[in-house]
Formats: sequence, C-alpha cells, structure tokens
Amino acid sequence: MAKDPFQQAVELYNAGQFDRAIMLCRAILEREPDHADANHFLGVSLFKQGNAAAAREPLKCAVASPRATAEMHNNFGAVLNALGEIEQAAESFKRALVLNPDYAWALNNLGVLYRDLKRTDAAIEVFRRAVAIQPGFTEAEVNLRNAYRELIPAWHFAMMHDQMRNDAYEEAIGRAVAGKRVLEIGTGAGLLAMMAARAGAAQVTTCEVVGPIAEHARSIIAENNLAGRVSVIAKRSTDLVAGRDLPAKAEVLITETFSSNLLDEGVLSAIEHAHCHLLTDDARIIPAAASAMGFLIGGDAVSDMLFVDRVKGFALSKFNDFAPPSLAMALDGLAYEALSDDVELFRFDFRERSFPTARAARTFTATRAGLCAGIAQWIKIELDKETQYDNKPSPEGAAAHWSHLVYRFPTLLRVEEGDVVRVTAAHDRAQIYVDLAG
Repeated sequence: MAKDPFQQAVELYNAGQFDRAIMLCRAILEREPDHADANHFLGVSLFKQGNAAAAREPLKCAVASPRATAEMHNNFGAVLNALGEIEQAAESFKRALVLNPDYAWALNNLGVLYRDLKRTDAAIEVFRRAVAIQPGFTEAEVNLRNAYRELIPAWHFAMMHDQMRNDAYEEAIGRAVAGKRVLEIGTGAGLLAMMAARAGAAQVTTCEVVGPIAEHARSIIAENNLAGRVSVIAKRSTDLVAGRDLPAKAEVLITETFSSNLLDEGVLSAIEHAHCHLLTDDARIIPAAASAMGFLIGGDAVSDMLFVDRVKGFALSKFNDFAPPSLAMALDGLAYEALSDDVELFRFDFRERSFPTARAARTFTATRAGLCAGIAQWIKIELDKETQYDNKPSPEGAAAHWSHLVYRFPTLLRVEEGDVVRVTAAHDRAQIYVDLAG
C-alpha cells in the first residue's frame, strides 16, 4: 500500500530533509491548494531553511483554514515576528493560546516577543506559565531566568551583602522609627522595610514599581513573619496617595535609590514628591543627605581605559574622539594615582523640598606630579548626624558594592604639585557631569 504523500512530507521534515519535504508539499498543494497541513509544513520547512519571507504565505493559508490548529498559529506567529510584524505575531500567539491555553511553546514565544518589546513584567508572567505547564521546558526556563536578570542587575546581590551599608542603615533606622509611620521608596528584597519593622515602626509601607519584584518582596516579608507590619505597594512612589496607599502621611522616609552617579535612579524627584504629598512636615529622611565627591586621578591603568595613543608603532589617537565622557570602573585595588585631595562636587540635603538643576565651578589642587586622566567620583551618604557611609576607593580592595566613575578630560593633563585644576560640575537632576573649565 502506497504511503500517504503528506505523511511522507512529515517524515522528511522530521528527518531534516527540508528540500524534499518542500517539494512534496508543493506537489500536494498543486492538486489541493487549501490543504492546511501541507501549507503548514511547507511554511515551517521554508522557515527552517531561514526563508521567513517565503514561509509567510503558506502559513497564512494554513491559519485561514477552519481546520487550523494552535501549532499553525504559533508557527505563523514565529514567522511574523522574524519579519518584524510584531503586533500580528502577538495576535497569532494569542490565537494559538485561545485554541490551546496550555500550549507551552506559544507562551514561550509570546514571552520572547514581550521581552524584546521591554515588557518584562508581561514576559515573566507568560514564561512562568510555560514552565508551570511543562516542567523541564529548557527554553522557557532559560528565558525566565534571563528576564529576571533584566529586572535585577547582578550588583543587587552584592548590595544586599554590603555589611557596611547594612550596618549604617540599621543604626540610623533604629534611632528614628520606633512608634512611627514609615515609608520606604524602592522595596527590592524588602530588607530595609523589614529592618524598620524590627526596629519598632508602628507601620511600614514600601513601594516597588516592578510587579514581579514586589510580588517576591511580599513573599519574603511573609516568610519572615512581618506581613502584618509591612505593606508592599506595587507602584512608583510618585503614584502613591496618602490616605489610600498609605494610612496617613509618613513620619519617616527611608530610601536607597542611589547609583554610582548618585542621581540616575530618580532619587531627587521621588524625594520632592514625597515631601509634597506623602510626608509630615517634620518627617525624618534616611539618609539625611548625600554627596558626590571627587579627586584628580591618573596612572597608566586608568589612562589606558580612557585614551589611546600609539600601539605597535601605529598612531591611533584620532580614535579618542569616540571615548566616553565618563566610565564606571572599580578603583578598589586598581593601580591608580590620586593626584589631589577630595573635593565635594555636589551635596544634596534631603530635608530640602526642591532640587533645581545646578552648575558650579570646582577647584582641585594637585598634591603630586602626574599625568591626569580626569576626575574620579565616589559617593558619600549621611544617614543621620551620627552615621555616614561611603564608597571611597580603597587600595586594600572593595569596601562597598557601588562602583566608581571617572569623568574623562578631553586630553591627558600634565600636573605638578601645587597646580590648580578648575573644572565645571553640573547636574540635570538625573546625571552629574564634570569637565575641565573652559
């Protein structure tokens, strides 16, 4: 008995013989143009060969059939996504899930599409569903882990293990929160909120804009038997309303939304909003203030990361046009040269209610001769009058989880002891900028 031609095409496809599968599917379609399965396998065979454009039409015919399956819609979505037809691809994956809500591959493919669109929360939700439906689904498990990593940078774990930081916050929190209503901005794992609850706060509200992180924080807080004392709100602090999200205005604000640049996690606008809408007039702010500090820096290890001159006898200095104006680097333990004492670039007193953009001249006096590459910046946090914390570079090795920044000068600058170097420091509320004064 002769084998069914379509079954032969399926076997050839499964064997990776896509050219022969394509020929057989096309022969079937010459006799029966609306054969849904033949159109489907023709399309996926072409797609496997890397020809998404040619795969589009037969798969479009397949999904138009009343016999179209979830697999056909899923594969059509994959082709549309490869062709950049994102909205149509999403609709195809969703149609596959209408036909089969437990179709793990369609969930995974929809998650990849969401991830590429930076809709990370939505991607995580569908990756989770795929893994729950099909345990051991490697692609979905890897995609879920990658999506989590996009939410939480690797430095976050070093931050939670930063003993100096944790001790400093715990000391200041312990002096401030007993019997008080506390608001924390930036929940993360819930560590600072739980410190406040343990220190005797009457009530703690903490907010986290990223849904999956907020969900995990609630679970962590419950695991530590503090669910009744700490409320996690999955919102930006600027979307909170006192009397709705908070029982009443908070008497203490806690935050650790600082970056190596100090400002680019939006700390200034969050504190301004909190003063206006979420805090009592006499509220304590932890930390009370923060500063960006700097010194003249040189040394071959730093200069080589920021400048190029001659390599193997070739002149390459024109390539310096592409060098970044600043570079994050871990100076701890690096063979750099500190060419001046420390100078405060900016200090922000968080008891103030507004933080306008600013521009200021700063003067550095060289304490030794050397070739200066720019200004090294580190941050100092004043938790309260008694406790400070900083990430000043240490030759002994890493002392804090934050990295440092080096603001690159346009050219290497030769300095002698006693020379005065004038720079302009500016901030736009989101970034700090430093350059040689013109």
